[in-house]
Amino acid sequence: MRSFGICSVFLAVIALCQLPLASAGIIEDFQFSDVSGTEIENAANDAGTGHQFDVDSDLAGVVTNGSGQLDLSTKTNPEFGSTYVDLDPDFASGTLYGVMELTWDFDANSLDPAENEEIRLSLIQFDPRSTFVTAEFEIQREDDLSVTLFGNAVGTGSVDTGSATLNAAQTSNFIAVLAINLDSDDLSLHYSDDNGATFNTLGGGSLDPTRGVASLRAVFNNDFLNDRVLIDRVYLTDTNPFPGQIPSIPEPASFALFALGLIGLSAGRRRQ
Repeated sequence: MRSFGICSVFLAVIALCQLPLASAGIIEDFQFSDVSGTEIENAANDAGTGHQFDVDSDLAGVVTNGSGQLDLSTKTNPEFGSTYVDLDPDFASGTLYGVMELTWDFDANSLDPAENEEIRLSLIQFDPRSTFVTAEFEIQREDDLSVTLFGNAVGTGSVDTGSATLNAAQTSNFIAVLAINLDSDDLSLHYSDDNGATFNTLGGGSLDPTRGVASLRAVFNNDFLNDRVLIDRVYLTDTNPFPGQIPSIPEPASFALFALGLIGLSAGRRRQ
């Protein structure tokens, strides 16, 4: 009789192995390795999809520096500059990780408390150029000495993550990872200030269960003149980009099949 339970677990494992792969890896990828002076809307997508950021006149003149970075110091207007990548296909389920790598050194003499600099990476429900945010992270300058990092969700039932106060100068590669699960409607934000050697986690976030993801948005808000803010990479993936460093998001289907196997095992034991 014991073989019935073992067989159930075995069948569940076989079924799991026969599932189509749920992960595509990197979906969109901008490494800004273009020649110097390339505007953001012309930056190459290293994921090979052919998708590019769209044009926003508020980001006119924001260009690559020829050293693998997008230089925000050329944004000299106080406008809400935003640029979108339309995804194809859209996402209504599964897990997504939005990642930005950057460094910054904000100039204390250029601080305008009424128009603090903001950097955001957003996962948007619709396209094109929708303002319906499903989830995003934001780096917002607060004063001469600090910036604030937090995860934001919008819509019914949504809950933001916690926040962290960071230095106004970040010269080592900073990595922010926005992680969402569209099946369990969870949101978390992970960050590293030492180029991925260690990560901190800001959890507790929740998504509006009716929202999915149809576009990726980068926001550079207000005036970055005299600031040294360099964006090294922006990418979207459905696979944990830092396994062992940030928690993986379990796939519900995997748990369901495993649970079925355990149920079968339990039933087999009860019949003995």
